[in-house]
Amino acid sequence: MMLDNHQETDLCRELFSIRRVRKNQGNKLTAMLQVRNERGRYLEEVLDDLSEFVDEIVIVDDASTDGTPNICRAYPKVVRLEVLEKPLFAEEWRLRNALWQAAVGTDPDWLLSVDADELYSKEAKNAIRALINQEHSDWIAFRFYDMWGGRTHYREDNLWGLHRRHTASLVRYMPGYPYFYPQQNHHVPRLPLPCTVLPGIRTELKVQHLGWAGSLEDRVRKYLRYKRIDPHGEWGSLEHYESILDPEPRLIPWKEER
Repeated sequence: MMLDNHQETDLCRELFSIRRVRKNQGNKLTAMLQVRNERGRYLEEVLDDLSEFVDEIVIVDDASTDGTPNICRAYPKVVRLEVLEKPLFAEEWRLRNALWQAAVGTDPDWLLSVDADELYSKEAKNAIRALINQEHSDWIAFRFYDMWGGRTHYREDNLWGLHRRHTASLVRYMPGYPYFYPQQNHHVPRLPLPCTVLPGIRTELKVQHLGWAGSLEDRVRKYLRYKRIDPHGEWGSLEHYESILDPEPRLIPWKEER
């Protein structure tokens, strides 16, 4: 496709604008997370952890009924908390978009997309400033581990191998860049799709996902919720959903550092 002179000028201006926001020092790191009925789970531990290494936290509460927003308000680094009157959990892409819009409204330099049951390793937290204070890469990926039935083991088998690939959860925010999420009701990527075409860094740094670390009853509740939201496997694998109930999953001992 050929561009006329005006189009070429506009494109050059846009690319120059994007380059200008790449800073190698003094970047503000903002964590963003969506929450719903997190009381008694991992939210306080996650917020304590984030408060140690991020500059600000932005939260969208998906119409909680258990007082979760009050937990969030107790943390000074929570600079924006939006509480939805009606839940969007069954339309996850809308919830992700609401969180993104809330977060970028605080003028961040970098955004860390965190779920309310994820903990970054000490090594990852120590490395994160060096990862964002550079000018050549616009996203950072980590290895996420599905902890199972506690915090001493993670699950690994044919259907559970999240840690075998890299998951991008940290992205530079560039005003004017076209961000959007795919219109999926479930299993929506944590970062907007256009981020994937930008240059990035894949690290071996670890993140614990505690969503499956609770009791059997907790895992059964999640299984039933997945089957209710996605009964035909439109957004995920039915085989994967059924494997949640596996009585003897293959578990590997957890080691935080490499």
